[in-house]
Amino acid sequence: MDLEKIEKLNELKEKGMITQEEYDKAKTKALGGDVPATASVDMDNRTYSMLMHFAQLCGYLLLMCGWIAPLVMWLIRRDDPYINEQGKVVFNWIISSFIYFMICFVLWLIFIGIFLTIALGVISIIFTVIGAIRAKDGVIQNYPMSISFFTVDPSVGAPAE
Repeated sequence: MDLEKIEKLNELKEKGMITQEEYDKAKTKALGGDVPATASVDMDNRTYSMLMHFAQLCGYLLLMCGWIAPLVMWLIRRDDPYINEQGKVVFNWIISSFIYFMICFVLWLIFIGIFLTIALGVISIIFTVIGAIRAKDGVIQNYPMSISFFTVDPSVGAPAE
């Protein structure tokens, strides 16, 4: 047990230089315990990633905002490995859904494209919500039906064992 280290951590916490979560992780580590698996991905990163997924829904309000907002969010915090992987997941789906929309648009000539476009809009909302929930849980996984334009490494957000 390293009492000096714990006292120093306590001083940093009281001065507001570290958060309670950072204090708890460092204290657990100093006492020789394992850091909880849920701490492997910072909660702030999870929330930010969830919002990046939800930002796709802006496209239903303003044309082109559904890919501009997530792109800006991704580029701002791309240096974080977890957010970078989630950005790849989001843009794999954005590019894939654009390709699917173009196919549906061509099929409008035989009227089936109208129904396929509606179905694409519905599954886009569903996949976005599922992706946001998974991002909040610390899981990195491509959306179903997503074409892999960017290689996604699901182990980045995996809990340390």
